[in-house]
Parts: sequence; structure tokens; C-alpha cells
Amino acid sequence: MRCPAAACFCLGLPLLALAAEPFEYRYLDGFSDPRRWAPSECELAASPRTAWEHPALRMHIPVDFHAGEKAYPIGWPRMYLSLKPDEQGWQDFDRFEFQLFTESSRASLPKRPLVFHLYNAQGQSKLITLDQAAVGVCATFDINISDLGLSGPVVRLGASINESDYADKDVLDFHFGGFRLARSTVARVTELKAAAPALFRDSRVLPVELVVEGPSDKLAAGVLLQLRQGDRVAYAKTAPVARGRQTLYLPLAGAGLAPGDYALVACPDDPALKKETTVTITSSPWN
Repeated sequence: MRCPAAACFCLGLPLLALAAEPFEYRYLDGFSDPRRWAPSECELAASPRTAWEHPALRMHIPVDFHAGEKAYPIGWPRMYLSLKPDEQGWQDFDRFEFQLFTESSRASLPKRPLVFHLYNAQGQSKLITLDQAAVGVCATFDINISDLGLSGPVVRLGASINESDYADKDVLDFHFGGFRLARSTVARVTELKAAAPALFRDSRVLPVELVVEGPSDKLAAGVLLQLRQGDRVAYAKTAPVARGRQTLYLPLAGAGLAPGDYALVACPDDPALKKETTVTITSSPWN
């Protein structure tokens, strides 16, 4: 990723957007500083690799079934990071992202290779299995902030493995880097689903499940949703939305929809933002 003057945020610098990209990024390069993490049963160092041209952290784990804590020799190599106050303001962003490159003495990783942790100030946690990790592969992970389900800001991060998922004497090197917060500069629907994929023609509402990203003012202005049959628009509604996962109830009273299959389309006028799913309208036993 190129980093011209208007490209990115590194801690201590202002946040700016790439003019050619529909996203803004705030890079959290301090997360890649091994001195800030508290490791246990693993070794940390600055990685020789970079992620999106930003620094990375190497987590080196020699799996050992006879070392570690006395009561749990087959343990949980892990590391934790406490966020500084100016690193905790995630509420105005859509996603938390990072890259992970894996090296290992193994040919492949187990089904649950490692777990990433996020904590709030009360110790409530969200644990995410990084199951896309693979030996020799640089994987990108993006976490929808609105799906974390934590009360209050994220104040602590962690990463760990269960040694029982590995074999004794396996060697692992996980390179974490490019930690960043991302937000869309436009209102965009990233997931779209009809909660009731089939409904009677006299139904009063159509429940729609969606995940939305973007600036608050543009979300409040609404997202255009249509029911279409081919090129014919049978129903259209611009609905105000909020950032994150939600359910909208589109009013159908008076729509006069005929039985048949429809395409439910979000942002139909912009091919780059357009999302589509299907809805079936059936005849009603009462009408």
C-alpha cells in the first residue's frame, strides 16, 4: 500500500484519507512494539517482515509439553497488550484489521491454530479463532467492531495457542502487523439478508438484516433499498441506518406486490456498493 501525504495515520499524526480510496485508516504501529506486550511461554521480537508497509511483531513459540507452568506443562503460550488511552477510541470506526504471516516446523496448522483476544475495562472478552492462518501465507483479518459485543472501549489485546492442539517440539512463528482501524467514507452495506426470504403478499413489513459501514451523517441520510423483477422496480425505500449490524422493517402496506421472486437490492445505483439477495412473495390464504 502506498503511503503518500494523504494516506494514513500513525500514532501521533493526524488522520487523513486516501483520495482514491473509499476508506480511511488509523494505523496503530505501537501494537507492533514487542516491548509493550507481556509474553508468557513465548518470545517476542520485532519482525523482519512488514504489513501494508508498517511494522510487525514476531511471536516465537517452541511448543514444549514438559516446560511452562508446573501445574500445566502442556499450557497456553500467550501475550497481552494494554492499550493507551489514545488508542482506545474505536467507536468511530467500522473495523479493526491486521495481517498475520505464519512460519512453522509443521507442514500445516491445526483446526484452531491460535486465538486473538479483545477485552474491555471490566474484563469482558471477545475471543476470535484465527482459523484462516496457514503456514507460509499472509492472511488479513478484519473484525467488525460493532460485532464485538463489549460494554465500553477495548483496553487490552491478547493472542494465545493451546499447546494441546500441537505436537511436542513444534516450532511456531506468528508475525502480526499492520494493526489499524478502518472506516468507510461512504455509506455501504457489507452484508444483506432477508430475515424472511418468503412472505405473504399482504405482509405488513419485510424484515431485512444488514451490516452497514460509513460516516454517521451519511448513514442517517439513508440507504436506498429496492425490490426488483428484472429491470422493473416494484418497491423502493430510502431507510435511515446506523453503523453495524441491525434489522430494518420495510413497510409494505399499499405496495401491492404480486406473487413471485424478487431481487432485494441495496445501493442499486452504484455498482461498487451494490448488494443483492432474493425474496419470494407468495399468495396469501387471507387475500
